[in-house]
Amino acid sequence: MFTEGLTVSIIPHSEGSSISFTIPRAVLFLLVFFLLGYMAFSTFSYREYLARYQDSKKVVAHLDGVRVENEKLRQELVSLFRETEELQQDLIVLQQQGRKIQDLLSEDLQENEEQAAHVSSLGNILSYQPVEFEIGGLGGVDTRLLRDDAFSLAKSMQQELRKMREVIPAQREGMETLEESVREYNEMVAATPNIWPLADNGNSYISSGFGSRRDPFTGRQAFHEGVDIAVWYGTPVLATAEGVVTYAGWRTGYGYTVDIDHGYGFKTRYAHNGEVLVSVGQEVKRGDVIAKSGNSGRSTGPHLHYEVHVNGVPKNPLEFINNK
Repeated sequence: MFTEGLTVSIIPHSEGSSISFTIPRAVLFLLVFFLLGYMAFSTFSYREYLARYQDSKKVVAHLDGVRVENEKLRQELVSLFRETEELQQDLIVLQQQGRKIQDLLSEDLQENEEQAAHVSSLGNILSYQPVEFEIGGLGGVDTRLLRDDAFSLAKSMQQELRKMREVIPAQREGMETLEESVREYNEMVAATPNIWPLADNGNSYISSGFGSRRDPFTGRQAFHEGVDIAVWYGTPVLATAEGVVTYAGWRTGYGYTVDIDHGYGFKTRYAHNGEVLVSVGQEVKRGDVIAKSGNSGRSTGPHLHYEVHVNGVPKNPLEFINNK
């Protein structure tokens, strides 16, 4: 079969001669071999294409998943950064409170300075600065690194935020309590009658002390509820602490008198004045001039009778005066 080759004849339907030609056997086998080879190559190439196509689809799906995951991480980091900024603002407020308390206490601040320093040390909790997290091109970048970095950063921030959430509320409460205590202490100090009640330039002296003494008019023993300070007429009489005037005028036995309620149980009395310069209900500060000294009432000479009462009990005024 096909020993001489393959003869092909072309016979037209219309009138005319037929055409015949012979394909040599070698050429015929060559054509068949080429056709079979081409079919085998095409089949192999198609299968390879299908495999690559499926791999490409998997890669695209994976990259799409990575993009979605990284976007979620980016949004989470943005949220964490915002929380961090809010907590940092709380920290700034606490530091301001610490400085405020230091200002309230002008002297002997060792314990309170330690408290303020402790608040300031909270500023070291965050050891990083917020940065913008973006997902760039994927060429040559291992997306696992992006995710690992993002997870690591998110975890680190969550740890820092937990620390701040644990510390700041308690610290804020402690600072508020301390500030209130300092304010109350300062108010009590301001209410304590602790200065010399006369602007006399040292030209005065105590003529009669506190406690039991002989009454200068009856000669009998009597309890003296204050101190008498001998001073010349018209010397300025000073409020020894801030407070509110509760009495200003003539009082039997005491002459022209000023009484001041300082709060915290402290009250003072200034008697035998020559002139009263304040009125009832008036608020005064430590060192304000409230009267001029004199010799009014039951008195044997120009002087100031000065009393200090604590919770209704008369106390020796000299125990409260810092320096004359």
